Amino acid sequence: MALSAWAAVAYDRLATTKALSVRLTRLKCMRSPLSSVERERIMQTMTIDLRAMGGLYEATASVREPASPEELSALFQDAAARRQRLTLIGARRSFGEHFLPPEGAEGVSTARLSGATRLLSTEADGSIWVRAPGSLTFEALHREYPHHLPYHPPTGDRISLAGALVACAHNAVGFFAEEVRAFRMMTPDGAVHECHAAAPGIAGELFRQVPGSFGALGVILELELRLFRVRERQRAEITVLEHCPTRGFTALERLEAVYRAGEYPLGRGLFFLGRRGMSVLLGDRIVMPEPHDKAAPLPLTDDSTRRNIVAQGIANRMPGLVRPFQGLVLKRGRRFHAGLYGFTFFQRSYDRAYDYLASPAVLPRMLRALGVDPRLTVCHQTFAVPVERRRAFLDMYFDVFDAYPELEARLEQQDLIRLPECAWPLHAAHGMPGGAYLLTVSMSVRRGQPHEARVRAFLGEVSRRAFEAHGVKVLLLKQAHCEPALLRRMHAPFIEALGALKQRVDPHRVLTSRMLDALGL
Repeated sequence: MALSAWAAVAYDRLATTKALSVRLTRLKCMRSPLSSVERERIMQTMTIDLRAMGGLYEATASVREPASPEELSALFQDAAARRQRLTLIGARRSFGEHFLPPEGAEGVSTARLSGATRLLSTEADGSIWVRAPGSLTFEALHREYPHHLPYHPPTGDRISLAGALVACAHNAVGFFAEEVRAFRMMTPDGAVHECHAAAPGIAGELFRQVPGSFGALGVILELELRLFRVRERQRAEITVLEHCPTRGFTALERLEAVYRAGEYPLGRGLFFLGRRGMSVLLGDRIVMPEPHDKAAPLPLTDDSTRRNIVAQGIANRMPGLVRPFQGLVLKRGRRFHAGLYGFTFFQRSYDRAYDYLASPAVLPRMLRALGVDPRLTVCHQTFAVPVERRRAFLDMYFDVFDAYPELEARLEQQDLIRLPECAWPLHAAHGMPGGAYLLTVSMSVRRGQPHEARVRAFLGEVSRRAFEAHGVKVLLLKQAHCEPALLRRMHAPFIEALGALKQRVDPHRVLTSRMLDALGL
């Protein structure tokens, strides 16, 4: 649910009273001189190896770690004076180059910009509004509020709240930003903005354009978000709604019908098992099962983290062998149950995979000997598809796939979700009437091998043909395997809007990243 009217009115009333006084107080605080110890600390750097999720991109960077907003402001000021570019590295959970500094740039970690999480209010349905530090992860948030969960978060729980917002992250039914009603942000010019829907001037513009800005506009210090109540015995129920041939797109049209009817509000996902092979449509909802209801557990959603990591390692090493088992397990009408936290963050074992698979323990050593790469390297790309072009796009996609038949054995993931209309101007799906479909393709690769070039060529050809013929865009949230010139043409509105706002809050072009550099920002 988007920001409600009452919230906008409430914040409008605060615009000239409490919010204004708080903003002025904090801005005054920013001007307080740092002690010599604090200034020396922010000048210190540590060398960190940065690895993107999916294993394709990495960098070694000098990183600074401010411990307070005052130190962050001084760091921005110092960087502007020295013409030093900075990259916000966040929680380092991106698949792309969003947090990797380009040559000559330094990283900035916001991990020490901590603070208290505060309960603001409780709704009649048991949902709550909380104010939390932007650097807080979803995992840490759940430790503080174990009986509540966020609406529409990403699927990994070690992503920071601020990272999810600036990435305009989503789940299978909506956008995380929909349930963030306000945030406090420091821009590189040192100003602190209280951003909400009714905020005047630059603060209101930031509220609308920070989602999808990927750290180009500043640091989110705090944000207010809504969490829903998880009641005792509630579980996620996942039902196989369709298991049928892809040809004819029966499952695709069932997904559209389920979306329009508002059925299975917890999640809806369509999985294509190969090139025009079988399609499996899943529908998810919250249930309170009776004790005798013995629905099977769903893999990856339980707390057996190491077992799930091993399964993902084997699937990454031999995806062609694993996929047939998916078809055997996901039979039409079958139901699965999962805890709501495990269901919501079902990729949390992926977040933890490298540390375990690269460890000296016996089982990881055996897996590495069998060829399992601890980085679980993949080419991972998402396409935003206009609703009315869904069939034409998928026909074109599978036609191109037919020209690369050897890649079917490398296919790990090929799933489609249906999202509502996007309110966030910097997201690739913004402006697509009635919402959009998102197709995510993930293929196991080994860096530098010939098949990696073939996967990149396949995704690049799909990107070009899909944009030119159907207005489909590559989502900047993941990796982007297409020509840089095409990517800039595809995202020209994004580049223009972000560039104009960046000129006002970051006139010295302090904040950057490899991803922003590729877009000319």
